[in-house]
Amino acid sequence: MPHDYDVLIAGAGPAGCAAAFDLAEAGRRVLLLDKRHFPRHKACACGLTRKTLAALRYPVDAITERVCEEIVLQRASGAQTVADKTKELRVRSDQPIAAMAVRERFDAYCLEQTLRAGHKGGSVALRKIENILKLEERADSVSLTVMTGEGPITLEAPVVIGADGSNGQMRRLSTGSASVTGQEPEWYTRGFALEAMVPYASLPAELPQGDAPLDLVFDFAPIPGGYGWLFPKGDHINIGVGAFAPSETDSTDNLGLVTRRLLAEYTQCKLGVDLTALGAEITGQYLGMGGDRYQPKGRVLLVGDAAGLVDPLTGEGIHSALVSGQAAAAAILGAPHAIAEAYAHHLEPLQQTLRFSRRAAKAFYREPERGFRVMRWPMLRRMVLKTYADGLGGTGLLAKFAKLAS
Repeated sequence: MPHDYDVLIAGAGPAGCAAAFDLAEAGRRVLLLDKRHFPRHKACACGLTRKTLAALRYPVDAITERVCEEIVLQRASGAQTVADKTKELRVRSDQPIAAMAVRERFDAYCLEQTLRAGHKGGSVALRKIENILKLEERADSVSLTVMTGEGPITLEAPVVIGADGSNGQMRRLSTGSASVTGQEPEWYTRGFALEAMVPYASLPAELPQGDAPLDLVFDFAPIPGGYGWLFPKGDHINIGVGAFAPSETDSTDNLGLVTRRLLAEYTQCKLGVDLTALGAEITGQYLGMGGDRYQPKGRVLLVGDAAGLVDPLTGEGIHSALVSGQAAAAAILGAPHAIAEAYAHHLEPLQQTLRFSRRAAKAFYREPERGFRVMRWPMLRRMVLKTYADGLGGTGLLAKFAKLAS
């Protein structure tokens, strides 16, 4: 039976748009489904690393607010939760390390570019929905029943991509875990982060801890299993705290440490600003992890946070979203009769990287000082910087050097 669309994609964020763009350019008809109107706010520091910029199919200069060529790494001394400035590391590159954007504008821009995509009859359309009610997978198609403003409708296509993020329904519906409230697949874990935006105009003449307003800071002092950050944007600093690596004894207890109070205290400590007095909005976001163990099955492919593909070492998710979306598109285009197997093949390099990151995160967050010792070696410092900016192509070599440096 012919379908109105070749692919349905639940979620119009970076992962969904990455898949839709490649599919439309290859001549496929795609329908994006999303519960939100764009532009929409999403909690995200939105530092676009070099590997992320390389993965994008189009330049994002129009929404880039700042380019950073240096990273500041900070940690505490002993049991303190305040960074020791005498021990910080400044790692500089002769190339841009990351471009700073605001996630709301970045997502809207990516969606705009995607809706313009299409070649040889390919096209992308967007439909606003209220919720996903039901998923049914058959031998040669998948149907989604969704609630719209006009009531429930059922859509059908040969394949569906789940790109609806860490809080979405597609992961639970497609893995059969939706029947138990709150149940997730056994491989799936989550991180959690809170952020606020502080205008430069609200900052004191000198910041309390000696940071510079335009520093790109990763501060491992305020929370175990994660870090605080300062990401400089065009007219404000994105400040946040997040937990990414689970503790050795409990997979969730670090997440409970990420509170509004912690962020308020951290902002006061680092920027000398009272978030309440400023009237700043604090927003949070769960991050999908554990995706290095995700095994695609059938005709429903999970991508991005929905597949748990956030990096557990850095908390970076946009790069994985783009790469997994493109991998899903490549599988659909290249192997229409063995989609899951093809997607697993295309996804494997990313999952291999995430497996390394999971091991590295456990080791680093258990003993951050060890990681900082590694960074004192100029050659290793350059390798770590390149790894962060360009990806973990040399993970084996990096792991050997890290072991030697311990």
